[in-house]
Amino acid sequence: MRLSFIHLWLVTLLLSLGISAQADPAANRAALHQLYGPTVYQTPTVHPEPDMDKDGIKAIYYDALPYEEKPTRVFAYLGIPKDTINEKLPAMVLVHGGGGTAFHEWVRIWNDKGYVAIAMDLEGQLPEGNHPNRKRHEFSGPLRTGMFDDQDKPRDQQWMYHAVADIMIANSLLRSQENVDPDRIGLTGISWGGVLTSLTAGMDDRFVFSAPVYGCGYLYDSRGYFNRMGAEDDATLEKRKYWDPARFFTDAPIPTLWVNGDNDPHFSVDTMDHSHQSAGPDSTLSIHPQMAHGHSPAWIPAQVPEIYAMADYLLKGEGVPLARITAQPKALPNGTVTMSYQSESPIVSTSLYSRSTPIKYAMSEKKKHLDLVEQWQKNEASVDSETSTVTAQLPEGCTQYYINITDERGCIVSSNLRTPASK
Repeated sequence: MRLSFIHLWLVTLLLSLGISAQADPAANRAALHQLYGPTVYQTPTVHPEPDMDKDGIKAIYYDALPYEEKPTRVFAYLGIPKDTINEKLPAMVLVHGGGGTAFHEWVRIWNDKGYVAIAMDLEGQLPEGNHPNRKRHEFSGPLRTGMFDDQDKPRDQQWMYHAVADIMIANSLLRSQENVDPDRIGLTGISWGGVLTSLTAGMDDRFVFSAPVYGCGYLYDSRGYFNRMGAEDDATLEKRKYWDPARFFTDAPIPTLWVNGDNDPHFSVDTMDHSHQSAGPDSTLSIHPQMAHGHSPAWIPAQVPEIYAMADYLLKGEGVPLARITAQPKALPNGTVTMSYQSESPIVSTSLYSRSTPIKYAMSEKKKHLDLVEQWQKNEASVDSETSTVTAQLPEGCTQYYINITDERGCIVSSNLRTPASK
């Protein structure tokens, strides 16, 4: 835990003066650290649950923070790769989304790639049956209700407070394992888990990198389901903004990979682009055209190879890093767009995606959920591997666009969202 004494002093001063620390992410982190205390950084007591083991993946409970003055535990699956006795291995913390649970299948994927992994249930449930009818265990903490609907409860009784703490304690648990290298632990989460991952990445700099999928910061600006964080009035919105991840990650030091579909109905791609741009120089954006929203699309290696490539490079020292955009796309008066990049893996394809109207959603009778009124359109682009540049022509009427480059591993790296007038 790396807390600045100055920021702790600043938080105390701001609170004593009645001044909000909204604009200072370091002060926001320090204030939440004060609420948590040292427990989230300590090794929790573990309670094995062998009757629920899954083919060598251990079922456990671990102690968490008290809720309503009662002790709580978190159910989790903890998996270790086979035949790795006495080895110090990299590890991953896996954070489920809405309707999810502790997925042993997700743990298995990472185990098969040589990682220790832990996946926990953040709503006090057991991985039995289907959402919303899963059984809650006797040591449960709070259950998520709607979208930040518990904003009027004391802070330490709100679901986000406990969910973030549970993730940090899972990190502490992994770090205590004899076969885990504590300096090689990463974090990834899906949907609500992406929200939690991006927030926790700001809170817990013991993680080497984070990879939120779908979920991000600036939730109140989402044009999809998360619009205004579900608040019907401004007073409620202001309370809910306490848990917006952007209050915590905007100057976070760890590398972050942001993965989303350009059509996601929950977290509109402009909010993830904003998150990416405000997260600092070690931030990478990966926009997948027409990506489905769900757990498996966000963990199947063939569908999100970027996450596994980043983990292998940063935690194992294997492979090469993801490509980086070194000069964002810029349009000339004649509509020609150029972009520069750096990549140690050959770029095999590139495309420009454009739209002519603002991002807007409406209910789709076919899909039975929100969908873009205008889909992004794919346009040709060309890559010059000798100069590491991409060239494309903006279609007539284009008001917003982005460029994707894809390397030979299938890893997508995206430019920022741009307009024809972007400098």
